[in-house]
Amino acid sequence: MKNSVFARTLLGLAVLMLVAATALAQDNSAITINGGRTTVIMKAPSQVHNQKIVPPANPFYDNIGTGGYTTGVGYTDSDGSPIGTEYTPGMQIVSLKSGTTKKVSVGVGFVTGTNGAIVVVDKDCKGVPCGKIDQTNLCKGKVKNLPTFGSTGTTVVSIKCAVPFKKGKPYWVYVESDANSWLAWNLALTATCGVIEGTNDVWGSVSQGSSCGALTIK
Repeated sequence: MKNSVFARTLLGLAVLMLVAATALAQDNSAITINGGRTTVIMKAPSQVHNQKIVPPANPFYDNIGTGGYTTGVGYTDSDGSPIGTEYTPGMQIVSLKSGTTKKVSVGVGFVTGTNGAIVVVDKDCKGVPCGKIDQTNLCKGKVKNLPTFGSTGTTVVSIKCAVPFKKGKPYWVYVESDANSWLAWNLALTATCGVIEGTNDVWGSVSQGSSCGALTIK
């Protein structure tokens, strides 16, 4: 009888240890919420690596500034597995000045798959990006070596982009992930803008006054 009770006790402890280990693993991993459209880190890393930010002087647009962006909360950016849906978040911004842009920088983090993405700048057509995803753009470029999602609130990846902007006019920036990959576009600390979600290469409705993805255009 004692041996039976002891065996059951050991089994119970083993189950508790397994549950605790599973919970810990989940706490240190990214999950999606909001129907898959938002990615969050269950438990922030013990150390977040930040770098000094030197914001551009007189930018066309900048919501990162010297404070950085949120860590571990962002719009899901995916294509294929493991999410199973192609999500392409887009941000509508209004140019602060007229002139020709030089560089577009985004605070996008890597979760799993291929560590790379395509950043696209597009015209605004009646409040939405012009044309279809992958088919129209003012400029676009490949980025790689993204920081691990949740590991930083300052690191950005950039593309060169020489596009004439006009002060007061809206433009769109969106990020496409590589195939069978999962990324997340970190949210700006305070900035809001028009946000659109592309689902399987089809744009949805614009949500005005939503948190912007971390973005700088100079």
